[in-house]
Amino acid sequence: MKRYLRRLGRDVWRSIEEGPHVPILSPVQTDGSTTRLGGGQPIWNHPTKDDLDKMENYAVAFYEISCGVAPDNIDIIINYKSAKEIWDVLKNLYKSSKQAQDKKLTTALNEFNNFKAHIGESLEDSFKRFNVVVTKLSDAGTICSNHETNLQFLNGLGRHWTTTKMIVQGDRKIHSLSLYKHYGELQA
Repeated sequence: MKRYLRRLGRDVWRSIEEGPHVPILSPVQTDGSTTRLGGGQPIWNHPTKDDLDKMENYAVAFYEISCGVAPDNIDIIINYKSAKEIWDVLKNLYKSSKQAQDKKLTTALNEFNNFKAHIGESLEDSFKRFNVVVTKLSDAGTICSNHETNLQFLNGLGRHWTTTKMIVQGDRKIHSLSLYKHYGELQA
């Protein structure tokens, strides 16, 4: 999320770090006296171009960070009114203790090792599900080799892929192809 927001511009990211920009407005003064509308309320100066740019960057930051939150975390951030508050909450939410990191890794490894295609599931749907598992494993800090990943995917496909698995496992490409290219070869 941080990389994405920084890519939108350093000023967008800065607006999250610093919080919303509030322009400083003051009564317009001429000849030492405050100009007033019809002798009543003072006339205020307008926000500067810099103020407007900062407010626009903040609006972009707030929108993007709000839309980037996972649906199951919307209830957590819904009551916060600034991008900075949301960012601070998300940082604390995703800042894992060692125990939480270990649990995340264990869960991801179990999903990887126990991956099985569902009965009647298409190759494409199996690939999509497996790719999510590999991403979780990567997010938990473990990167498997192409060989390990391809082999696990093949082994999870089920009995009706036995002949194809034997052919692919005998081919040296299983060691070097990325999972996506390996999937492409299975489709051919």
